[in-house]
Amino acid sequence: MLTRFVRIQLAIFAIAGTIGVISMVLFYIQAPTLLGIGRMTVTLELPATGGLYRFSNVTYRGVQLGKVTAVGLTPTGAKATLSLSTSPKVPADLIAEVLSVSAVGEQYVDLRPKTDSPPYLHDGSVIAVRDTTIPQPVGPMLEQVNALVQSIPKTKLGQLLDESFQGFNGSGYDLGSLLDSSKTLSRDANAVVDRTRALTEDTGPLLDTQARTTDSIRTWARSFAGISDTLVNNDSHFRTILEKGPDAANEASRLLEQIKPTLPVLLANLTTIGQIGVTYHPSIEQLLVLLPSGVAVEQAAQGENHPDGRAYGDFAATVDDPPICTVGFMPPNTWRSPDDLTDIDTPDGLYCKLPQDSPIAVRGARNYPCMGHPGKRAPTVEICNSDKPYMPLAMRQHTLGPYPLDPNLLAQGVPPDDRITTNDRIFGPVEGTPLPPGAVPRGAPAGPRGENPPPGTVGAAAPPLPSSGAALAPMSRMSADLPPIAPLDVPVAGELPPPPAAQPALPLAPLVPPDPAPPIPADPAPADGGGPQAAPSSFGANASKPAPSVVVAKYDPHTGRYVGPDGKLYQQSDLVAPKAPRTWKDMLPT
Repeated sequence: MLTRFVRIQLAIFAIAGTIGVISMVLFYIQAPTLLGIGRMTVTLELPATGGLYRFSNVTYRGVQLGKVTAVGLTPTGAKATLSLSTSPKVPADLIAEVLSVSAVGEQYVDLRPKTDSPPYLHDGSVIAVRDTTIPQPVGPMLEQVNALVQSIPKTKLGQLLDESFQGFNGSGYDLGSLLDSSKTLSRDANAVVDRTRALTEDTGPLLDTQARTTDSIRTWARSFAGISDTLVNNDSHFRTILEKGPDAANEASRLLEQIKPTLPVLLANLTTIGQIGVTYHPSIEQLLVLLPSGVAVEQAAQGENHPDGRAYGDFAATVDDPPICTVGFMPPNTWRSPDDLTDIDTPDGLYCKLPQDSPIAVRGARNYPCMGHPGKRAPTVEICNSDKPYMPLAMRQHTLGPYPLDPNLLAQGVPPDDRITTNDRIFGPVEGTPLPPGAVPRGAPAGPRGENPPPGTVGAAAPPLPSSGAALAPMSRMSADLPPIAPLDVPVAGELPPPPAAQPALPLAPLVPPDPAPPIPADPAPADGGGPQAAPSSFGANASKPAPSVVVAKYDPHTGRYVGPDGKLYQQSDLVAPKAPRTWKDMLPT
């Protein structure tokens, strides 16, 4: 029979044994981990194992969270299976680093999240290889150090140590600073290890190229040595340049400061020149190709290029077939004397203005190709850019006659050719067109065929007169002075339509009658017995007198200049009423 004390002891031992067994199963044997209770499995993809092994620890922010249950190979690297606790939750956006606890090589996995927000890791999650890092392998470095030591002869090893001691003796502080700086440099280099590796790999082809161009490098070295010798020989000149160079640089700086306001405008305007260069690139290229040969021809004709010291030249008689072009150029009366050596501005727009298919001056400006418009030819850029073709000034040129009128020259104040007469005018005379021989004015009675005398002569029939013939009697003496005129389209008596009905008008104030005009003296009737004749004033005796004509000229209101009918330039600034200056407010609707 067990006593009460023994039973208490057995109960205590049973409880302690149960607690010990449970603790051993839970914490030492880690049965929950083996059974997967409260755990999740995560796959970690790695470019290499990095020294990681089974049962390596997995930490989260420095706290152990699980273990590595398996390490295997993949076609592109390695993978590790992690068994992690479900608490705390680990964000899926993280960096998994394989680190080493000591130099012995005890590796572990450290999970470093980038954020604390979801999503979180769960059972079956995969950490991609782009989010993992592994340490640099120590073994290959030790092997290379061993190979370096083995490359040193054993007889020279002591001498190497002695020389190393002498070289580093007393430089402990400097060596420590060098090592610290190397550590910083290595840490920064590890951040760009991929770029460093790519740079190292790409250095191989560069070094191979240098090895293949050894002869060229030697030639370059010899040439550089020659340049160095030249620098030594001209040492005084270079010292002068270095002494005076700062002053020249200051002058250049002041110059740039002075042109600072206008330099941007100049550079902006150069864009237009650049566009012109791009447009006329073929023409400029052709000019640069032909210019050297032309200069060479000119130089070859000079005297210093010949043994006798005389210049050479070729002379030949030519015939103007086809003749030179005169249409579009200044007329002979504006040519200056060869003795006149003053400098004057040449008028604009001087080029051959014949049709483009004319055989005269086929290489003139009118047949220049428009570089910006293929297939079109014109003498100016304005015509090239317009939608209208080139229009000639004349279809053909006179062999001996005057030059045609050029509006371009007239607008610039150049008088026309003085050989132009009144017969060359393009407007009709104000006196009217004369009747052809045998024509009869309108209203004259027709006689037998071939018996009507010319109008205006004695015996010619006069047109019927209105009833108030006495009032028109004084004009009868003008009948003999009237020149033959064309029939006027004026209706005769009886052909006029009846006047319209009078409209009632408002009563007007009484008008004061003007002073009576003096009576017109009556002239005797013509001897031939004909009645008085009446005609418009422009067809009477005054028709033969010169009458003013109407001329249209282009007037510039800014300068007050215009070209008169005589071809001379006049200036009068009061023909147009001045206007007040307008502002941007005047363009707004009111």
